[in-house]
Amino acid sequence: MRHRHLVPGALCACVFLLAGCSLSPLANRTAAFSSATNIVVNNSENAYRAAVRLNDEAQVSMLVARYDSAQPMDPHSLKHLIDPQGLETRTQVLNGLRTYARTLADVSSGVSSAKLDDAAKSAGADLRKLGDAISASTPVGIDITPQEANATSTALKALGDFLASQKVKSSVPKVVHDMDPNVDAICNLLLSDIAILRDQAGRDYEQILAQQDSFIRHAGTSLSATERRAEIQKLPKILANKQATDDMLAGLADSIKQLALTHHALAAAATSKDAPSLEARIADLRASGERLADFYLSLPLK
Repeated sequence: MRHRHLVPGALCACVFLLAGCSLSPLANRTAAFSSATNIVVNNSENAYRAAVRLNDEAQVSMLVARYDSAQPMDPHSLKHLIDPQGLETRTQVLNGLRTYARTLADVSSGVSSAKLDDAAKSAGADLRKLGDAISASTPVGIDITPQEANATSTALKALGDFLASQKVKSSVPKVVHDMDPNVDAICNLLLSDIAILRDQAGRDYEQILAQQDSFIRHAGTSLSATERRAEIQKLPKILANKQATDDMLAGLADSIKQLALTHHALAAAATSKDAPSLEARIADLRASGERLADFYLSLPLK
């Protein structure tokens, strides 16, 4: 049986929520936003890895299908849906968003520690380096247009500067308002990337399916009835993996959209006494992250 564990950021946010009666409305809201963002970020990182695993499994089946054919597949030609550098890049971006949300909650509630400051500075340095790399057209593991590169580079460096310098201490509502376009740009980058990944994964699976079908049809009597049955049974599994990967990436996109919308609502409600729309957005953000977790945790382990 699998268990979900609270990471320090989520635990800290939960403590804030439990002590809500003694916190300001802004502190309560930023704590709730941080808690929900933490769920989304954790499960987004796991969803990326699960999508890679499913795609890898499907490619291995294609390798097996072509192994004894006239054009055998070179194992070195197997290509991950997302390479290690790409996974690291996405992790840095997501961790930056999580650290930003946690920093808002910490400062709004008066919490401060050297450990939290160091974490913010480290995430800030990573984002600034990533922003410089994107602006210099350095490969970072994400396909991106020049226009997206400019907007994302500016956003990442702004978020990195904020985390590294802790400028939030001046005015949380102002920081949230000023950072909203940057959070939006970063979320748009991730959404564009996810759309590309969904398209690539779909084409990969169709190619794998065609290879498996061709192998079965050309094998003829060289396969026993039992072997032929086993090979045919792989076809629906390939289709199931294709659908699972697409569903998971669609859920990931929904979580990123909810994150951007929730931050918009947080910026709008930063100085308001009542914020029912923000509360609804935070609930939706948390729910999208939990659905993502339920999905990838339901996938069979190899």
